Amino acid sequence: MNQQTPPPAYQDDEIDLRKLFQAIGNFFVRIGHGFIRMILAIRRATFRYKILLVSAVILGLIAGVSYNKTAKPYYQTSLVLKSDYFNAKLVENNIDKLNLLCDEENRTGLAKELNISEELAKNIVNFDYEPFIDENDVVEIELLKQKLADLKIDKKDIDRIIAQIEVENRNTFLIRVYIYDTQIIENLEDALVGFFRNSPYVANRIKVTRSNLEAKIAKLSADVLLLDSLKEAYNLNLRSQASDQNDASGSVVLADNVVVDPVSVYNQGVIIFDRLLRAREDYELGSDFELVDGFTTFTKPESPSLVKAAVMGAILAMALAYLLILLIEINKYLNRIEKEGFGS
Repeated sequence: MNQQTPPPAYQDDEIDLRKLFQAIGNFFVRIGHGFIRMILAIRRATFRYKILLVSAVILGLIAGVSYNKTAKPYYQTSLVLKSDYFNAKLVENNIDKLNLLCDEENRTGLAKELNISEELAKNIVNFDYEPFIDENDVVEIELLKQKLADLKIDKKDIDRIIAQIEVENRNTFLIRVYIYDTQIIENLEDALVGFFRNSPYVANRIKVTRSNLEAKIAKLSADVLLLDSLKEAYNLNLRSQASDQNDASGSVVLADNVVVDPVSVYNQGVIIFDRLLRAREDYELGSDFELVDGFTTFTKPESPSLVKAAVMGAILAMALAYLLILLIEINKYLNRIEKEGFGS
């Protein structure tokens, strides 16, 4: 009689899971041990090279204090610009161009770009910017996020959409300027606003917009005059038709077969006059390019104080000292491997 081959033995799933968790636990234990060994190595190096570290801290303190005493203090001020023609890339390119000119020893290029004197340009350190987000923008963005979340769109996709909207539609920017002398703020404000307004891209669009507004104001003004004439004719006709008891329509006949509803005439006059006022407001305010908030003079410098400069110098010197210690230890290890005949 044929003997049946026994079925293959299968390992218990519970044992496999236990081994898996044990391997994960060992992995984190090794990480923990490695972190502890690194801390111990740093402690040993600190005691072994304490003279080097103390010397580095002292030199760092001296360097920080010396920097504070010799470096010229600088100040920060900022303004808020809004334009229908702004976007993040345009503002970034212009700020980068100004900063490159600030890096030049000769400030002639910066003075020419901003249309200021070279002496005033020498008092500028650099420029910075960031999109200006007001409360209305925050509320609208949060509402949009909620609507996208309700549509069960992935969070990463939502963040990507919001970021793209912020880049494309942002038209208000906070522009910071770092300067040596606060006395130049008034002249610098006009220069910086003019720099952005007079750039070819913005200037051409402002010119076209103002030309269109002038034409719109002229057309609306003519329409208002025509409606005023029509209302005057209506008033004259109203007197002549007041005695006609057979006309109960409420309309006025100004000419043969021409019937005018007086209510629509007055309503249309109000609508056109309102459009005229808005067009004049846009023209006078220049709402397509506005200085929302100008520079403010601050007496407290933005440059590091004496204590801050000393602490920063000490920290930097200590970091460099530890880097030097690491290189020394690596060199010792390589020398030891070389003496043991590695690779021979």
